[in-house]
Amino acid sequence: IFSDSISVLQRLNFSNISIKANSIILEIKHKYYQFMKTKSSINSINFSWIPSHIGIRGNETADHFAKTASETPDLLQVPFTDFDELLTFNFFELLKKHMESQTKNQLKEFAKKNTATKVETHSCRHAMKPSNKEKNQNQKCIPYDYNRVVLDTIEGEPDSDYVNASYVDSILKPNAYIVTQGPMENTVTEFWRMVWQEKACCIVMLTKTFDFIRVMCVQYWPASKEKDEEYGGIGVSVLKEEELANFHIRTIRLYKKNENDEVTEERTLLQFHYTEWHSHTCPFGNAVLEFRRRVRAVVGSTIKNESGPMVVHCNDGGGRSGVYLAIDANMELAEEEDAFDVFGYLKKLRQSRRGLIENLEQYKFVYDTLEEFVVCGTSWFPVSELSQRLKQKSVKDPITKMNEYQREYQQICKQTPRFTIGDCAGGHRADNREKNRDVLVVPPDNFRPYLTSFQGNSYTDYINAVFVDGYTKPREYIVTEWPLRHTCGEFWSLVYDYECAAVVVLCVPPPGSTNFPSFWPEGKHSKKYGPVFTIDHISHNHYTNIKTWIFRINKKIVSLTELMAGVKAPPKTVQLFQLTCWPMGHKVPTSTNSLVELMNMVERWRQRTDYGPVAVVSPDGRSRCGVYCAANACIEQVIQHGEVDIFQAVKTVRRHRPQLVENMVSARKQRKLLVILSLVLLSDFNDDVFSSSCCLQLVR
Repeated sequence: IFSDSISVLQRLNFSNISIKANSIILEIKHKYYQFMKTKSSINSINFSWIPSHIGIRGNETADHFAKTASETPDLLQVPFTDFDELLTFNFFELLKKHMESQTKNQLKEFAKKNTATKVETHSCRHAMKPSNKEKNQNQKCIPYDYNRVVLDTIEGEPDSDYVNASYVDSILKPNAYIVTQGPMENTVTEFWRMVWQEKACCIVMLTKTFDFIRVMCVQYWPASKEKDEEYGGIGVSVLKEEELANFHIRTIRLYKKNENDEVTEERTLLQFHYTEWHSHTCPFGNAVLEFRRRVRAVVGSTIKNESGPMVVHCNDGGGRSGVYLAIDANMELAEEEDAFDVFGYLKKLRQSRRGLIENLEQYKFVYDTLEEFVVCGTSWFPVSELSQRLKQKSVKDPITKMNEYQREYQQICKQTPRFTIGDCAGGHRADNREKNRDVLVVPPDNFRPYLTSFQGNSYTDYINAVFVDGYTKPREYIVTEWPLRHTCGEFWSLVYDYECAAVVVLCVPPPGSTNFPSFWPEGKHSKKYGPVFTIDHISHNHYTNIKTWIFRINKKIVSLTELMAGVKAPPKTVQLFQLTCWPMGHKVPTSTNSLVELMNMVERWRQRTDYGPVAVVSPDGRSRCGVYCAANACIEQVIQHGEVDIFQAVKTVRRHRPQLVENMVSARKQRKLLVILSLVLLSDFNDDVFSSSCCLQLVR
């Protein structure tokens, strides 16, 4: 195919984000698929897109390039399996360049134009009534009269038909959503009346109940499973709650009783509560996509045809709710028609309710998340397909010489956040620089633990460590490097301040090494680290490839303010686990079974405690820690949902520290290790999933 590729890409229509809408792209795709159907027996096909300016004066180089293309068949050749990805990639790359080329003022103008509508012509008379104003959390996020949810009137109560909620269409379905504000103390009853009246299929909650020192939304469901609550004659009870790192899923029972206290009608609905979306910020795109997948999967399998709309709310039914609707509706359109209409749907949102998508950052986040949806695709699969998927992922493409693992890792690298020196200012301060083994590997301030124990005026709140999310809990791990001789006090401050249940050490330094000083007591003696922490030995056990110690951490109060206030520092207990079969310089441990057993031992210990965070230590605080955290996430996903998603597990651990699983060679071996860990664990309860001999083959 000879074409001026730049001109082709420039013809993409930004006001209607649809790959299918472009006539040239559509024609090429049609010819391509037509050819594929007639040539199904061919094993390998190359699609060559040759940029050409033949016959245009001044483009002799391009002319020569086009005329000699047949003599250089490898030039600009793309495997046929990547054709769709190429078109999508070029589309989003062009969109990115368009966005990034604008100045800040131009971007604001761009957003202003894209959101400009005549929505102000819609009246909000009911919402602005004096008796209803107190029912609105934010006077800028109120329903229009024409599409507000009207409650059944209660006799003798004026304006009892009002609730701050609006019907909103998706792109494909009318009244697909009800967008409302988070219930306040005086509106909880109206909220549940609305849910019951509209036969809501589920509730999507996008805010914490308390955030940034203020109440965002009251807890409108019972605090425990043992206690029911009643709102306006509607009984509410929680039957089940499932906790994941970024969201919770609650199964809620609603019922009504008669005068004899007998249940006359009951319903069950699901509440999906996203807990890590703070006000005035944007979350991680892959976490929102996973949340949306859970909503759609569970809702699709349990909802009856006669069920009503999905109820969506944040604190005020504004920005965050609009972002979720834009992502959900456009993904629904893409799954149905292979197209996006971000701009068109944003106009529809603004015509449906005030404040949906508040600012440019949220608008851009919609694009970024949809890009991630298209580029990454579906990376999870049922564990029953594990054997088949592993074989497929290991096959190298004859053209690119890359297998699926390598392509996925390249995609992870492209989407890994890049932190600036400003993002990591704490680690680059003059008084903290000497506390880093590598000045290029320092934690971003937004994701590092701040030490709170006062140890003297020469100590700061800094330690080179980052939080890492698990599969079921946020900030489940604290990844850090082996302490230096002058940072052992900070390490034990970290363990004490954040009440770590366990410390996992993933290496054994050479005997007598000065670069890796011992930071726990040898033998049965106590030892002091820094001016305030003393570590007492309680017990120890040594197993094959694993050593464990139980320590008591004692803290001495040295702050004059705390002494005068009579502050006490209770001792705390922690267990330290050391894996001894992962020699320095090795990419993976010599015994996979030992690493799995270590994980099991840590889990059993945490079950006996309050499930505090796990401090994970490696020589440099990088790759080994990433493998441990990602492997735990994979195993928890297998146990909890019967799924495997190594791609997202690795992507998640790299959010806060890009160096976790940091190069292609390490990634290849460590990705295999993650698979093997899942398989070894699976063999405990399903010997038929994968044979141990196949596991050994993969490791090799």
